[in-house]
Amino acid sequence: MQQVNNPKTARTKGRLSQLLETILTSQGGYLADSLYAFKRTAENDVKLQTIQSDKPTKLRWLILSREHYFETTKEYPIANKRDLKQALRFDDNKAPFDGITLQYIERINEQSHRVTFWVISPKVIDDLSYRPWLIFPESYLLAMALNTNVNLATIACLNKTLFISKTGQGIFSGVQSSQTANIESFAFSTGSPINTDSEQQLIAKRDDFPGLLLTGLKSLNPTNLPSFLVTIDDFNWQSYPWKQAGIIASTVFTVYLALSSGWLVVKQQQLDQQLSDQKAQVNQALTLQKAYKQKLEWQKLLAEPLNNSLPYWNTWPIVLDAASVGATFTAIHYKNSKIIIHGTADKSVKATDVLAKLSENTKVDSPSFSQPVRKNRNKENFAITFSFAKQLPQQKALQEIEQTAKQTTKQVTKPAVSGN
Repeated sequence: MQQVNNPKTARTKGRLSQLLETILTSQGGYLADSLYAFKRTAENDVKLQTIQSDKPTKLRWLILSREHYFETTKEYPIANKRDLKQALRFDDNKAPFDGITLQYIERINEQSHRVTFWVISPKVIDDLSYRPWLIFPESYLLAMALNTNVNLATIACLNKTLFISKTGQGIFSGVQSSQTANIESFAFSTGSPINTDSEQQLIAKRDDFPGLLLTGLKSLNPTNLPSFLVTIDDFNWQSYPWKQAGIIASTVFTVYLALSSGWLVVKQQQLDQQLSDQKAQVNQALTLQKAYKQKLEWQKLLAEPLNNSLPYWNTWPIVLDAASVGATFTAIHYKNSKIIIHGTADKSVKATDVLAKLSENTKVDSPSFSQPVRKNRNKENFAITFSFAKQLPQQKALQEIEQTAKQTTKQVTKPAVSGN
């Protein structure tokens, strides 16, 4: 069963992941010479499709091409990140023009941080019909999409060729131009080491470009998203889709109520089933208890005639036990609920030895000489009287068995409670 369910689970997760990716890509786009949207082909590939200008699109996130922003990296010898953010508010030397500034902060060591700035021209955003919530620099996403062992990359974009290098000083990018005609000149200008190892260089074709953008987008850490969030000062609250947000919130709340109600109904049915099963067990236990009580009462009625009778058959084991000391018994009498035994003690024993032997027996109560001991030719003739003990070991064992049976009955009557 496990082997059958695993492929189904994998297909379900794959479809869910594809659905979420489709929803995510439908909310954003790519801005280069024109505005593009992400589309998935029948072969499950990703491509960029131009958005018609006569069809206004409201984008939640946007990827900017490298020519639309100024990129720079600085190091600050400030250990505390909060103090660094305060210092960045007074640092105006970030770009040759003013615009929307995105910044990504990363710690170098315990005493310093590195900050990457992307300054976007306000005209680029103002030309859009809708202000996006998140803006991602193209170079940053492509760098995130590269494998860890890749230091240099040449990527053919839609309308340009982009160079990217990862060094100890940070991530650098640049568009191919007459000054940087190839990857070697770009690496020389940025101080990147040139390695002939093919595994440390990447040459991406134009068909691979949309997939690299989405790979970099999906590899982002959620904690880094605030770095690319458009600030409140630059955000146009009048253009916020309040109606759509209300519809989404109402839909989510309705689905939550439906799911929670269904869950409560299922749990109620499970509890009812448990109570029904326990009720049957309780009824069965009560029936057994009633039958046991009836048998116990019937046993008491059968044993009642024997409660006041003495177990005279125990006389023979008692006499045989007393004779083991070397005495000879000549007669046994019963008088007034007492047993009288007559006997003769040999030369090796005395009548008192027989009396002591009877005193050690737990079935004997108050043994004593009923008449004086008489001596005849080195032998002693005696008569000893005794009665049976009020509670014999057999009767005590029966009482213990009865108490144990009562305790077992009480435990049976308790219903077993089981929970999921």
